[in-house]
Amino acid sequence: MNYEQLIEELREEMLQLVNTKCDALLQMYRSGEVHTSVKDTIRESSLITVSPAELKGKRPLAVQFAPGEWIETPTWRKVAQRILQTCNEQPDIHERFMEMCGKVAGRWRTILGSSPEEMDVPIKVDEELYFEGKFDTEAMLNMLEKKVLEPAGVDYSSIKIRYMVKVQEAAKNIDHVPEQDALEHEEQEQHVQVQTM
Repeated sequence: MNYEQLIEELREEMLQLVNTKCDALLQMYRSGEVHTSVKDTIRESSLITVSPAELKGKRPLAVQFAPGEWIETPTWRKVAQRILQTCNEQPDIHERFMEMCGKVAGRWRTILGSSPEEMDVPIKVDEELYFEGKFDTEAMLNMLEKKVLEPAGVDYSSIKIRYMVKVQEAAKNIDHVPEQDALEHEEQEQHVQVQTM
């Protein structure tokens, strides 16, 4: 891993964030709109530099591969699926993923398998290639990075994630009670929808 390049990419990402924030503030000032209660902030982070723990409770918006267009991903499961599908398009990575099928396991279940029956919440990557999606955000992204991408030799340093952050979260205090993880909330909504049918 080239740490100098990674640091320069992080610098560029931080400068882009500062410029975006300053542009938004200037626009608000010029238009006479001063919002003191902005609720949501959009952030962008490189998958390799952001900790999965930091993303827990945040709402994903899109994924970007290298300097390219942003692909909408409204859930963390969609983020994992899009990353795996894009990596899988490379023939050598596809071959490694297929070799890893059934061999990558968590404590109780298969993480990367060839059949959806082996999993609780299968995420389809390709024909006979599925990723287990029944995790909270942090655990799923850790599994994705440490158990699948890294062992397959995938360089994911150019993958960026755009996500929504509540401003209140940036100024947490000691008495703050963490909000429910967005992935768990999504799972509950799906469960409720199934029950009402």
